[in-house]
Amino acid sequence: MSHERTIDLAERARAAAKGDKVAAHAILEAVQDDVYGLALRMLGHPADAEDAAQEILVVVLTHLGSFRGESAFRTWVWRIAANHLARVRRGRRETITFETLDERLRTGLREVSQRPDPEEQALAREVRLRCTQAMLLSLDRELRIAYVLGDIFNLSGEEAAEVLEIDPATYRKRLSRARVRLHDFLRGWCGVFDEANPCRCAGQVECAVERGLLAADDLFLSRQLTGPTNAELNRATDEVTSLMHVAEVMRGPSTWLAPGSMVKALRELVDSQRLELFRS
Repeated sequence: MSHERTIDLAERARAAAKGDKVAAHAILEAVQDDVYGLALRMLGHPADAEDAAQEILVVVLTHLGSFRGESAFRTWVWRIAANHLARVRRGRRETITFETLDERLRTGLREVSQRPDPEEQALAREVRLRCTQAMLLSLDRELRIAYVLGDIFNLSGEEAAEVLEIDPATYRKRLSRARVRLHDFLRGWCGVFDEANPCRCAGQVECAVERGLLAADDLFLSRQLTGPTNAELNRATDEVTSLMHVAEVMRGPSTWLAPGSMVKALRELVDSQRLELFRS
């Protein structure tokens, strides 16, 4: 974020703290996608993420008066989000481990169709997203949020440490441990990470469907995307060939956007008389 944009958000936060609804809407628009994206990567399921993100953003709105400008406004929001996600109950998909994921993938690989139809391609895309999400969920929350902040959202080490309220050296150790765990898993198996590896997303589809883990009418992660083109997807895959690109595998082919239902509910909350801050 540019210095100019940072100042703009801080000014809007101060205006919103005085009851300016237009400024409040602008703040929500600026941070809601990142908050939802963080919640989704931490909890693993869109419904759990939507609930948590909405709770986080309500806290942001109702505590605008406590923002003192001692850090960037976005850093302040990240800190609220990180604290909330450290305490929130476990998501319905926070049960996976690297060991169980490894067993599932090794026993689930089947021959890849030479002429996949559109449905098979959609299922394979969902497998890829769920698999990378499962890898993140295999990290404990402490390592997971360190990795997501640093390598998915590209916060600097100092900023991420400030968000997590730990010293930079401790943050660097957590980030390094998370990277090592993910790299060790990816390098020996994942065909997206290295084409020489045996696993293919499309090759996991048949068994995943048989096991009841995947269904054409329940592509809950694919439906969260902004709709990248096939060229963008192929380019992202082609670039992922070394440790330098672990984050590209984990980040996925696009960014997660806040659900329309959540955005609508928050806008209505600001415009209603339920929050004392925004009562006319």
